[in-house]
Amino acid sequence: MINIYFADIGNFTSITALKGEKPRVMRSVFQDVTYTSARDLDTDDSPSVKLDNKVLVLGERATKQKNPQTAAERGKQLPEFVKPFTLAGLRQDFEGNVRFLVPERNHWEEDAIRQTLIAEHQVTVNGRTYKHRIKNVEFYLETDVAVVNGYKKSLLDMEGDTLGIDIGGGTTNYVVMTPGGEILTRRSIPKVGGVSLANDIINSDLMQSYAKRDNVAFKVAKMMDSIADGSLTYGRKYDFSSVFPGLLENWFNGLMDSITTAANDYLADVTNIMLIGGCANLVRHKLSAKPGFYIPVDPHLSNITALLAM
Repeated sequence: MINIYFADIGNFTSITALKGEKPRVMRSVFQDVTYTSARDLDTDDSPSVKLDNKVLVLGERATKQKNPQTAAERGKQLPEFVKPFTLAGLRQDFEGNVRFLVPERNHWEEDAIRQTLIAEHQVTVNGRTYKHRIKNVEFYLETDVAVVNGYKKSLLDMEGDTLGIDIGGGTTNYVVMTPGGEILTRRSIPKVGGVSLANDIINSDLMQSYAKRDNVAFKVAKMMDSIADGSLTYGRKYDFSSVFPGLLENWFNGLMDSITTAANDYLADVTNIMLIGGCANLVRHKLSAKPGFYIPVDPHLSNITALLAM
């Protein structure tokens, strides 16, 4: 029996899981601390990783460091992100295959990921050293697998097609799928996920007044954290709760308008609109009571949960 490891390296969070185990979620931010002392207080979901003669802090602790590298701003497909975040999720020696989720098929990026991962690796996570031998990497489309799983689990109306919308940290995917699994249309749209909402908030008159008053620059990654944790406060003192509802409404309405306009030719038989991804919870209160809409309990885990169920 071949061991299988699952990886969903996202712009906001990276999720990994061994088959039969619960997913491990980590913030998609790292900082190279090879030449500093900032690698104490290791935690399970924000570890220190020694790999290729470098020491990296991954996850939430990295956001506290100076000039952290964020997947949302740099690109989650880069080997410098793919390798540490994939391997950091393994906390035991591993030999087998990786099933890797991607927003769209791109043979150049897939070749780069294969070249990065198919090898023998030695990695130290929070002081413990592991050896991994990855034999193959298989690629699966985000959103598609979640909609297929939704039909299989009878969570979606089997009498109609589904518009699946995956609103992630930096990318939004949509697909229109029939109950039989036929893809009628699909698209991956970069830079319109949580990143664009964060930028809308940063560019608001309120936040710009804070910036001018205190001579402070607001970072996208930290703003995304303030949205995700529900505090609606950047750091300890920059409260944007007064402008957030309106900006959220405008952002979501604009996103839905662009998707429904582009997919209009395929919507006549759609009876389900399934929202997944980390940003889906932001509009749960708005849509949960509307007929035809479905948002899973943990929408950010929908893709990897579907892949684990295959």
